[in-house]
Amino acid sequence: MAEKISLMDRIREETRVLTLRKLYNVLMSSVQLALKSSRVYYLPTRISIETGNICNLKCPLCPTGRKDPGAQRGFMSFEDYQKIIDELCRDLLLVRLYNWGEPLLNRDIIRMIRYAHGKGTGVTISTNLNILDQATARDLLTSGLQKIFISCDGVSDQTYDAYHIGGDYNTVMQNIQLLIEEKRNLPECNTRLIWLFHVFHHNEHEVEKALAIAREMGIEIRINKMRTDMAMEIFETAEKSIDRDRQWIPEDPRYCAFDMDKKEAKQKKNFCSLPWKETVINWDGSVLPCCSVYEEKYSFGNAFEKGFAKTWNGEAYRAARREMAGRNSSLKTVCHICRSTGFTHF
Repeated sequence: MAEKISLMDRIREETRVLTLRKLYNVLMSSVQLALKSSRVYYLPTRISIETGNICNLKCPLCPTGRKDPGAQRGFMSFEDYQKIIDELCRDLLLVRLYNWGEPLLNRDIIRMIRYAHGKGTGVTISTNLNILDQATARDLLTSGLQKIFISCDGVSDQTYDAYHIGGDYNTVMQNIQLLIEEKRNLPECNTRLIWLFHVFHHNEHEVEKALAIAREMGIEIRINKMRTDMAMEIFETAEKSIDRDRQWIPEDPRYCAFDMDKKEAKQKKNFCSLPWKETVINWDGSVLPCCSVYEEKYSFGNAFEKGFAKTWNGEAYRAARREMAGRNSSLKTVCHICRSTGFTHF
């Protein structure tokens, strides 16, 4: 049977790292979001830190997989990572150690996880899990990770290979089994293993089979809607995304993010709270408003140069918050572009 997570376990997961300071940040973010303040008096409690934007796969809708030239390639050093955690750890409930690359390729990933966990911060990673050995599996499960998300969009060689180009389905399933077996040998381990299955046109017929395999293996599974070209999704309308990437979009309306007749997103948005709630720090220190922004030229600042706090209330972030609030701003950020195209489609 699939792993069951009780309500109390979920509550403990969220509150294990909670402090009065972090609670203040949560409450203040809600207050200042409601007021649509451009300058804020708290720091985000949830951030994404990109440990590197290099990947071992060539997924066609991912700019990293396509080797898009819009961003320089590299890994974050442990020393630079340590600076970020040291500055923000008292405020953070969660650090997501992934964005545009495969985190297990960074040789310091276990050390990074343990460092943030030791500072009282929850940590998650997302991986394609094509590279793993027993020692690394045990290290991951004893590092203090809250969750390991495993991206596997197929339950056969044919469907897996259609998108995860360069990967191997059987290797991924063997590595999932390795994590499950290692976790069974670690009774104190609270790390959740979560299989992410994104539904495309070529694999939508395998959803029920994926659910059955997850139950048999004893792993959580989440059935997610696919994203169209991830480098373009906030820079164009839903109609343009559909016209270009139609071959990937599933036919079953349960798994499709679009109204295909109207060529528009099913969930229309008119606001985004992320400039008040979260942030992304890429491997080179670039601070970006969300994980949908890929190119460095849209950076709001650099966390390595002046520290994150100054960027969080810097000119670009204040302009982005004004844009989301519908107020005039002389500086047009990437959030202005995203708002003008109808936000993300998912």
